[in-house]
Amino acid sequence: MSLKDKLNQVTRRDFLKGVSAVGATAAVYGCGGSGSGGKTYMEEDEENRPTPPAITETVVAGAAPHNCGGRCVTKAYVKDGVIKRFVTDETPDLNIVNGESEDLPQMRACIRCRSNTQRFYRNDRVLYPLKQTGERGDVNGFVRISWEEVATEIAAKLTSLKALYGAKSFSAHYASGDGSEVAGAASCASRLLNIMGGQMTYRNDYSWPSLEHTSWFFFGQNFYFPPGKSRQDAFNSDALFLWSGNYAESIWGTNTAWYIQQIKEKGTKVFVIDGRVSQTVVSHASEHIAVVPGTDAALVQAIMHELIVNTWNTDGSLKADPWLDAEFILRYTHGFFDDEAFTLYPAIAKTYHADVDRSTDYIVPNGSSLSAYIMGTDDRLVQAGLNGDVSVYPSQIGYNNYNADDPNDNLKDALVSVYGKVAKTPEWAESICGIPAAKIRELAEIFAKKKVTLWFGGGFQRQSEGEQLPLNGYTLGVITKNFGEPGRHVGVYTDRQPLSFGVTFPTGKNNAYADFTGIYDLSKLTAPAYTPAVTRSSYPVFLWPDIAKYGGTGKSMWNDGQVKNFPTPMKAILNFGGNCLVNQCGDYNTVSGIIKDRNNVELIVTADQFMTASAKFSDYVLPAATAFEKEGACSGWLAGDTLICMNKAVEPLGEALPDYDIVAKIADKLGVLSEYTEGKTVDDWRKEAIEPLLTAYNAGMTYDEWKEKGLFHMDSSYGITDPLAAYRTDPHVGALYTPTGKFEIYSQAMVEDYEARFYDNDDARVTLEGPLHDGKTTGKFVYAIPMVIPMLEGSFADGSAADPQGYKTNYPYCLNGWHIYYRSHSTHSNNAYINEVFKKDADGNSAYLDPERELGEVWDNNVYEPIWINPADAVAEGILTGDRVIVESPRGSIYATAVVTQRVRAGWPAMGQGGWANGDNADGKPDIGGAINVLTKLRPSRICQGMTLGADTRINIRKG
Repeated sequence: MSLKDKLNQVTRRDFLKGVSAVGATAAVYGCGGSGSGGKTYMEEDEENRPTPPAITETVVAGAAPHNCGGRCVTKAYVKDGVIKRFVTDETPDLNIVNGESEDLPQMRACIRCRSNTQRFYRNDRVLYPLKQTGERGDVNGFVRISWEEVATEIAAKLTSLKALYGAKSFSAHYASGDGSEVAGAASCASRLLNIMGGQMTYRNDYSWPSLEHTSWFFFGQNFYFPPGKSRQDAFNSDALFLWSGNYAESIWGTNTAWYIQQIKEKGTKVFVIDGRVSQTVVSHASEHIAVVPGTDAALVQAIMHELIVNTWNTDGSLKADPWLDAEFILRYTHGFFDDEAFTLYPAIAKTYHADVDRSTDYIVPNGSSLSAYIMGTDDRLVQAGLNGDVSVYPSQIGYNNYNADDPNDNLKDALVSVYGKVAKTPEWAESICGIPAAKIRELAEIFAKKKVTLWFGGGFQRQSEGEQLPLNGYTLGVITKNFGEPGRHVGVYTDRQPLSFGVTFPTGKNNAYADFTGIYDLSKLTAPAYTPAVTRSSYPVFLWPDIAKYGGTGKSMWNDGQVKNFPTPMKAILNFGGNCLVNQCGDYNTVSGIIKDRNNVELIVTADQFMTASAKFSDYVLPAATAFEKEGACSGWLAGDTLICMNKAVEPLGEALPDYDIVAKIADKLGVLSEYTEGKTVDDWRKEAIEPLLTAYNAGMTYDEWKEKGLFHMDSSYGITDPLAAYRTDPHVGALYTPTGKFEIYSQAMVEDYEARFYDNDDARVTLEGPLHDGKTTGKFVYAIPMVIPMLEGSFADGSAADPQGYKTNYPYCLNGWHIYYRSHSTHSNNAYINEVFKKDADGNSAYLDPERELGEVWDNNVYEPIWINPADAVAEGILTGDRVIVESPRGSIYATAVVTQRVRAGWPAMGQGGWANGDNADGKPDIGGAINVLTKLRPSRICQGMTLGADTRINIRKG
């Protein structure tokens, strides 16, 4: 008997308790699942459309803390204990373009938050605790269990595992589905584990691993993220570059796209660099730079080449109108030139930290600087006295992240071009990145002569060589003086104050952290005081399946030194508020196989609102309350100029509970309830954190008034945040927290950190033409400068590809994955209204999720995700818009619906991430859920071992 059959009656009864005033079917626009129903609300004509009723509901202020980066104002209209509809901010809208005295825009929510009734009131909500009695992944193996039973069993299992393996075998899994900053789902789970003695610790995240990792070494270890400067400062710039950021869809701070439009209207030219015609390109770009996905580093190096050749003649003499300032570059950066340059400028300090020896221990040898690499064998900078030699770098580089246990993994022996002796001219780059050489020269002149604000998104670094573009991009900004002054910036943006006002929920001390010192060799570091400590006792979050399979065994799936030295297996996972366990991780089929095996992880507990693709692999699934069924607080990612109160609007449906209460039940059975709650409710914790902030920021309101209003909105009196201004003003006083105190373009610290993580960095197959900082001429797997390295599964503009794994013949296309408008990662994937708008059935008609669908199914048949295909590719494959297609990679296959469009490049079909995998590949069928992570790989990026899921997947596509 299926779970649906076993639980149907009780599910309907519990469901209807909460929605009787709405009606189960009326709660979901679109009826007759699988596309067989009648007209929807959206299809009714104006004459017959019902007149909106008078508003009689109670309005409750709040927000939906999705991980889209917005977390915008969302108000619930409640009647008879049921949310009838959602609206957004209705306060006056003051803006800069219209000459208003204040910059106070409405905090408007998009369709995701406004359509939340379509998600909250569904038959397939998890409404009571479930226990898996069969194999993990078998939804029909779940049975209902009481809260008393489930809390007792989970507590007993945690106690047993701690006795056997220690608290260091526990993990509060990476999760971002609940972004509440007070008693958020993942933080509640983490607090419990720390009370029990601690847990293993991951670093980075899935979204920004390469940006974060490279920021620590380029800008300083205190920059967890690249420097964030207030959005409002971009009004002072001459040009705004949005690099791989789709702010009109992914939001990243309420109103970011709105600010971009204002900046454009005031006369600033907005360049959007993206491999796809995104909604940001359509709506906000003055000019679209359509780079081939994953080749951005070649574009940047060609721009820098053009800057150099417009500064120095071939004999090394300075041009009349130089585009670069060598003295400025040497003062603020380390490694753009060889140390030889200091003979020309002896008054410039080699380091701003007296405890770092720059004479012998931390050097940039002849021919090893970035400018030497960019110029190849062109010796004009040698003649200028800025470099001691032309490039010492080789033509090829190898790979260190291979699977030694897989005889079919030929990456161990593979080599790929890194163009060590090639001048990175615009013509050279054109064939790689697809941008005409003339346009590259135009861009170089803009960076040289204009005040440029450069905002990085995250798409370009979600690939196998994801560290290269951030490092190259940071360099482009700083050598052109675009930092630390009004209108000049390189990094990301924030608002007038930093993220979230510092609102936190205390997770306590992790006493197991000290148990992981054996995964890092401090003796490798020349300047440990300035090298990030975060990598020393933690593992990259993207490698959690490697830990789950091989932790404590001395082995690693990807030859990772820290995993091989990991002291313990991963035995218990608390997965609260996340679908990253399987669905949002790479290579769904491999990961699901790892966690199906209970010999690996012995306990998996998920708290969620639905039976997601990850939840079904759990031992226990606990029903979590939605954002409007509990209390909290939130603000945008980095654009934190507002603090939003999340008020409880309605009681949770069925037996669902807030995550704080769920964890409290387990804590009670563990005998640590008083230590967990400290006698406080969520509102007590929230008041304790926020009341002082209302005073500090002159909010002019009490805590209770803030709860009633739902919003504290900072005004322009708080000014502009620029974390690099002090360094620009006086680099001696404002020195960065890097070994040299400068922007580190040649990052010896980054290489040493890689080696300290037990990676063998010497590749004897490759020989250099001069020594690096370690005195060796042996090739490396990781070099100290940013390079141009082809993606593992990418392609170039001219159709060539590195293809070190030999995939191109059977998988001729490259998949570009993006954060799509109708989801926040995987949240809202089952939102009925949004699915109706964007998804099709096998015949190309609008497809509807079945409103009568019960708990026990992950995805509906005949409801397919769209995939964008260029007309040239569609003609070649005989595909038309609306056709159902099969998309296949070396790792799995999925169904999708074709959308033939010029908005994607030929050879690069594109598909939104976040669909829910159904697991059909196990039965030899394409997965109906459309999760692109059925297709993507689990192999991490080169340096930081981050996720590689965005633009680095070889596929084929055919009608199916």
